[in-house]
Amino acid sequence: MHVKCRGRRAFLGRTGQQNTEALNDLASGKDTLAYIWAGWAGWRVVLMVFGIVFLIQGIAAFNMLHSYEAEQLAGLRAVARAALVPTVSTLDEEKPAAIEKDMFKLLRHTVIRGVAVYGMTDDGLTAKYGEMPGLRPVLDMDYARSFHARDGLYYDVIFTPGEIGQPYNIAVRLDSSGVSRNAARYAWRALAVICLMSVLITGVLMIATNQLLLAPLLKRNDSLLRKMHRQAEDKIHRLAYFDSLTGLPNRTYFLEHLDKSIEQKIYGRDGVLAVLSVDLDHFKDINDSMGHEVGDKLLDIIGGRLAKSLPEDAVVARLSADEFAVMVPLGPEDDSSALAEKVSASIQEPVEIMQESFLMRASVGVSCYPRDGETAGDILKNADIALNRAKSEGRATVRHYSQDFNEIVQQRSQMLRDLRKALDEKQLQLHYHPQFDIRTGEIVGAEALLRWFRPDNSKEGGKFISPAEFVPVAEQSGLIVPIGEWVMRHACARMKAWLEAGVSPLRMAVNISGIQFHRADIVHLVEDVLAETQLPPELLELELTESIFIEDTQSAIDIMDELHQQGVQLAVDDFGTGYSSLSYLRQFPIDRLKIDQSFVRASLMNANDRMIIRAIINLGHSLNLKIIAEGVEMKDHEDLLREEGCDEVQGFKYSKPLPEDKFLEFVRAHNEKLSENKKVWMVE
Repeated sequence: MHVKCRGRRAFLGRTGQQNTEALNDLASGKDTLAYIWAGWAGWRVVLMVFGIVFLIQGIAAFNMLHSYEAEQLAGLRAVARAALVPTVSTLDEEKPAAIEKDMFKLLRHTVIRGVAVYGMTDDGLTAKYGEMPGLRPVLDMDYARSFHARDGLYYDVIFTPGEIGQPYNIAVRLDSSGVSRNAARYAWRALAVICLMSVLITGVLMIATNQLLLAPLLKRNDSLLRKMHRQAEDKIHRLAYFDSLTGLPNRTYFLEHLDKSIEQKIYGRDGVLAVLSVDLDHFKDINDSMGHEVGDKLLDIIGGRLAKSLPEDAVVARLSADEFAVMVPLGPEDDSSALAEKVSASIQEPVEIMQESFLMRASVGVSCYPRDGETAGDILKNADIALNRAKSEGRATVRHYSQDFNEIVQQRSQMLRDLRKALDEKQLQLHYHPQFDIRTGEIVGAEALLRWFRPDNSKEGGKFISPAEFVPVAEQSGLIVPIGEWVMRHACARMKAWLEAGVSPLRMAVNISGIQFHRADIVHLVEDVLAETQLPPELLELELTESIFIEDTQSAIDIMDELHQQGVQLAVDDFGTGYSSLSYLRQFPIDRLKIDQSFVRASLMNANDRMIIRAIINLGHSLNLKIIAEGVEMKDHEDLLREEGCDEVQGFKYSKPLPEDKFLEFVRAHNEKLSENKKVWMVE
């Protein structure tokens, strides 16, 4: 059973099974209509239809409500006119008392609440009874002849001479509260009718749709529906268990298959299950330089090669971007080392993509069941541990899991936890290594070196941890970024304090890791630190390794240009140990080259190392760069460097790295001896 991408339903997960059962129920005809209407989609249709019907009827009812209210007001006006005409007919008989009595009777027993009489030839008020209407006639102009209050309590109208048969314009205020109550009752009755009609119409439409449209349609398309469900099932399975790029099984499938194989003991009585974790070396470089299209194609080809080169009962899976896993049952006579070498060989064959040839290498970690673990998770985890060991030992190699590897991983994990605690609890320190002008003997700078004093229960209260132990852990975990920020802030603040204490200006050299340079916003960090500490920028020097330039040369140049524009000095640390910086050196805005201590220490015994030192010094001076050498331990080292024209030196001949207080004492003592013209420089 050679599993590449052919198995579809061998190992369904719980979620996949539940989805598949639901789809099968629908496809098998288990009351399909009931299935549709039982879901939210069916009820959404019902609610949408109900809403549309309700809206249409509501608009119609709203218009009818306005018409109803207008009819009520017109009737109110007619009643008022009928009551008013007999009374106003006596206005010209000059019987004020009788007229006033009739008017107040009218106000008391009818809907009229106020009357204002105006002349026909002018707009002057002739008489007023009760409340004053808000309307009044205006001669020779169009004006409103009715007004209904917003609160519905009154309705003002104007009757013209033609309407009442008298030579007057009469404004009347009517009590319209009854109209508002009638309109409200009308609206509630209309709303009840609308709801009832909407429910009835929606029900009829749904029944008709169900019986006349959906049922025949579902019956005619039952086979199509079944096909769609099978395709959906396959798609769910592939998404859950297979890699979309290579078509290989993914991590979930691989672990389930490995677990099943362990349960079923398919490896035989004396055999083992070999699990290989395979990582493509430097794949990121190809992906970044050639683009993701080429990278994806390369992964697809490598995955296919692995699947074809292995036995039929092997399982090949893609676990992550550039990591594959292989599971192969091995008999007593089979060798897992030979299997790993076969995997490596299949990857090392040249790959042709878009007329480009790529030579790939792989790191391989191997673990076996039952020797290296009891569960699928343990076996794969231990294969990954072996893979990491292979990568840390130079890549392009095979490593078999050992219990020692696990202990190393646990130690590194513990160190990472302790290192986080050290950063939080301020266990980290800086020691300062003085740098000297080789001609004058003056101290011109100091390199800030990170130290970690880890407390324990010993008599000493703790011990210093070597940077060689904890710095790689910090870099791999990314913790080097906050640690590097702490180092820069602390070193700059200390140099500023020394200046304020009267120490002559010194250059403070701070090491910058490649991770900090590329992942952190180093430009803004330096800007913030200088602004915060008020340290002159020319007194800060950033030491960069050649590996920083190799990873992304143009990006490194841009960042260095921005740093240099701030006035910060830049130095290349461990110069001569890299392998591509010479061709780019003239492009970098650097101020200083630092000769690696390995060349200095070997220069007295190896002529080649002395030639390298001479070449670096000449190259640097030709580019107007200062040269500093580290690792000076003897006077002979110093004499050689002076003879070759080196500018500055640093090493244990002069001083070991010193804590803050000891460094300040050393600087003051050294400067005092120089000022007294004592012959202390170049004394062993």
